[in-house]
Amino acid sequence: MTWRAQLSRRTKALLAATVIALTSMPNLAWAATAQATVSNNVVRVGDAFQLTIAVDASVDNDELDLSALSKDFVYGRPNISSSTQIINGDMSRSTVWRVAVAAKETGTFTVPSFDIDGMKTAPISIKVLAASDKSTQVANSAVEVQASVDRDTGYIGESFIYRARLLIGTRIDSPSLQAPFGDGLNVKPIGEDAQSEAIINGRRYVVIERNYQITPTKAGALRLEGAVFTGSEVKGSGWGSSLGLPISRQAESVTLKIKDKPADYKGLWLPTSSLTLSQRWEPDTLGGEQTAKVGEPINRVISLSIANTAQSAMPNLSITYPNQVRVYSDKPEYTQQGDATVMTLKQVIIPREEGKIDLPALSINWFNTQTGKQEKAEISGLSLNVEPGDIAAQPSPALPELAVQTPASTQVRAKVVTSAGYWPWATGAFALLWLATLVMYIRKPRHIASGAADTSVVQQPSQHGLNALVDAVKANNAVKVSSAYRAWNKDHLPTALKREIEDEINAMMAASYSPNAHAWNNATLLGLLEKAAKVKTNSQQAKVLADL
Repeated sequence: MTWRAQLSRRTKALLAATVIALTSMPNLAWAATAQATVSNNVVRVGDAFQLTIAVDASVDNDELDLSALSKDFVYGRPNISSSTQIINGDMSRSTVWRVAVAAKETGTFTVPSFDIDGMKTAPISIKVLAASDKSTQVANSAVEVQASVDRDTGYIGESFIYRARLLIGTRIDSPSLQAPFGDGLNVKPIGEDAQSEAIINGRRYVVIERNYQITPTKAGALRLEGAVFTGSEVKGSGWGSSLGLPISRQAESVTLKIKDKPADYKGLWLPTSSLTLSQRWEPDTLGGEQTAKVGEPINRVISLSIANTAQSAMPNLSITYPNQVRVYSDKPEYTQQGDATVMTLKQVIIPREEGKIDLPALSINWFNTQTGKQEKAEISGLSLNVEPGDIAAQPSPALPELAVQTPASTQVRAKVVTSAGYWPWATGAFALLWLATLVMYIRKPRHIASGAADTSVVQQPSQHGLNALVDAVKANNAVKVSSAYRAWNKDHLPTALKREIEDEINAMMAASYSPNAHAWNNATLLGLLEKAAKVKTNSQQAKVLADL
């Protein structure tokens, strides 16, 4: 064999070894595990329970040595199963041993750790009762209710967090968890249930966790009864399934030691271990003196976070603003962040007048349950230098042509002229009206043209403001409506019509920003603005006729 052939052969062998090494690298990074579980960890002497040992790898059946069980248990022949799965190109293998095991005598014994090809299981403690023991310890181990409270002392009105933990290790039908209860205690579930699986002392459980907010309404030693689970255990499998006896479990009760409000405390009673009051302004400002314009909105977002306080006990934030501004407040939004209830209040503040305006600060008195003292939380106000508002530089689209309402007398005449016998009279009347109009047009053409020109000149600024207002109303933009209404010259309108328009604008603002916000229909306001356009047009026409 030549040296070239030997080199080629060595190169191919090296390439093959490299490929094998590369393809085996993921397997080196992945480590298989072994897990042991039992069907029950509280049994009677002679009652069999199932021991399951699972390995997430393919191993020889003889790798498991059960001889260590013979010291305290008797066991049968294991049932062995292997499986291979390929999901989305990923292959997994598993080997499972299932064996029936029974205890020899009463006491507490340990299922030892098993070593399967270098993978070890955790030991499991088994409590063995006498065969004649008719207590419910065996049944109770299938379902457990555990509970805890974040603390056992506090003040009246201060909330506690109660956490219930339900462990289900068997098949259950119609499960239900009743909330804890007690005299002088308000109980409310908070958050969403959390569900998971856990292996506790070798037994596999479905774990359901639920939190409650407990608020005492009186002082003293109050007994909180534990949460109660009810359901039925399903016996058998397949078509032979049947419902066993009902199961009922209750968590241990807890005694809460509740203190009353201090006799010398004054003001709103707000007991908590932590209270935070904060705000932000939009546009973003840092307080002090700022510049604003008439009609331009300023957003104020206030956040109040109180620990161990129910939503129903959160205070109402009442702020009195000066008359120089119009204020619209959204409904407060509530969220739960850990043991704290957070309230967020959004306000829209619109300056109505020029000059200096001081927006008020806000303070809240509260009782610190950690120090036993009254404290105050504050946020600062804001000083504004309000300048005249800007009128849109670009003209808005013209108002749509308004339909001319036919006078009532004309409508009556139209209804009367339904018979052919009256047609000659009607025709003559229309002819006379047409001749009269023609004579007036011939006699005064220049004055009418001049008057029309005057009308267009006088009408333009006011018409532009009305167009902007109509556009804002059609867009249902409350802020733009407020600004456009102030920029519109409406001095020529009758007082009653102006009052109707302003009332409807206020209704729009209330629908958008008040705590009872609701849908608002702009049809009424558009109709009033249509009337306003006619009033102005008629007044200008009256001026032209006066010049005639």
